Amino acid sequence: MTTESPILFQRSDDGAVGIATLNRPKQLNALTLEMCELMGRQFGEWANDDSIKCVLLNANGEKGFCAGGDVAEVIRHVRAGGDQRYEYGDAFFATEYALNLMMHTYSKPLVVLSHGLCMGGGVGLLAGASHGVLVAGSKIAMPEIHIGLFPDVGGGYFLQDFFDGRGKLIALTGCVINEGDAIDGGVGHLVIPKTGQTDLVSAIAALEWTHSREDNDELITECILALDDRTVDLVSPLSEFAEETAKLDRYETVVEFRDALNDLASREPYFATAARSLSQGSPTAAHVTFEYLKRTRQMVDIDQVLALDLILAKQFQRHHDFSEGVRALLIDKDKNPQWSPADWNGIDSALINAHFSPI
Repeated sequence: MTTESPILFQRSDDGAVGIATLNRPKQLNALTLEMCELMGRQFGEWANDDSIKCVLLNANGEKGFCAGGDVAEVIRHVRAGGDQRYEYGDAFFATEYALNLMMHTYSKPLVVLSHGLCMGGGVGLLAGASHGVLVAGSKIAMPEIHIGLFPDVGGGYFLQDFFDGRGKLIALTGCVINEGDAIDGGVGHLVIPKTGQTDLVSAIAALEWTHSREDNDELITECILALDDRTVDLVSPLSEFAEETAKLDRYETVVEFRDALNDLASREPYFATAARSLSQGSPTAAHVTFEYLKRTRQMVDIDQVLALDLILAKQFQRHHDFSEGVRALLIDKDKNPQWSPADWNGIDSALINAHFSPI
């Protein structure tokens, strides 16, 4: 029995557009080490191929673009024990972040077409595009707090554009935002109607390319805008609470942030789910994420942030809560993680700093 590739690669009829399609729809296209390796290799070849003028990444399946990294597979290796238990995860995160860096610095127009659910590692792919296209009705989130992890794949870089405290809210609570929120914060650039997905791929494949990167970027933008038939009502619900989230941004500790968010949620139901997610999430992950956001705010380059991400990801593998969160949510699915330490006030600076120590 032949197993279909988790990534499909093809060229447009004229050979000028390289098209990559995530192809694990039953797993909501969760990224594996193999998928990241395949994309990195093919994107590298296309970057060096003068006949390729543009690269487009999309995904199969009705439910969504990408549910993030396949961290369940990472933790299965960790739980198996043995001297090699961290090797898969270390390789996965290193390869995924190398792909993220390649996309952010790609030499040619790179279109990412995201539909439906886009979380974690999927957001990392979207954020790396020169043209991030969201289909109307999209749901975007960085939900790592639920599994005892931090908002990686360059989250400390692209979430900086969500000013007025919104980036901190997204990073710490895993709150779901829509396409209007995402574009308002710079994660994604344009929105098309649900009916425009197939048309967009065909239209980009039919463009008459020039030898100018700037001109080709403009051609793609015009092509995408032409598909907006004005049926998309672009609204950013989160931006309507900019005054409230700006107040959240002033707190110096994550405990103060949590308490203020709980207070806000008691007055404004919009924040209730976010407040509950943070309060029930891993205290260690919350503290480390808060420190991560402080440190990355001083960084201006994506490579700096991704280098820090790799240090943190390796350390999270070697601490309790990441394995426990993935076990509870994705493997055993009892949704009852036993965080350690469980007391928010019991997280000391030594534990936080340990996550930032290179291995």
